[in-house]
Amino acid sequence: MRMPFTEFITSGDLKFIIVFLIFTILAIVHFFKKFQIRNQPENQSQIAFHNSKIYNASFWILISSVLSLLLGFMHSFYFIAKSGGGMAPNLIFNGVAYALITPVLGICLFIICRILKGVLNSK
Repeated sequence: MRMPFTEFITSGDLKFIIVFLIFTILAIVHFFKKFQIRNQPENQSQIAFHNSKIYNASFWILISSVLSLLLGFMHSFYFIAKSGGGMAPNLIFNGVAYALITPVLGICLFIICRILKGVLNSK
């Protein structure tokens, strides 16, 4: 049984999803700027500049993903400890599953941004 995609997207931590969207939009904007100047060989420094901005956006997406993973696990284990460890296993697994949603989305966006950085580089 799979988690529906809409539930996957809407169940993540909203704070981190907003950060992911901001950095992804930033990477896409710099990709399109790079796309506009791709055929002009004199613009190699501008292409390198846009690549560095895309790289920085992808880096911060990855760092935010790791932070959301750690905070999600910390949150889940906090409530396990508060209950005295007597929680049902399905509640523990459900908490861990929800703690993994945002990092998975962030790593997917990281990969997309890294692909955008590699596309349209001049030879």
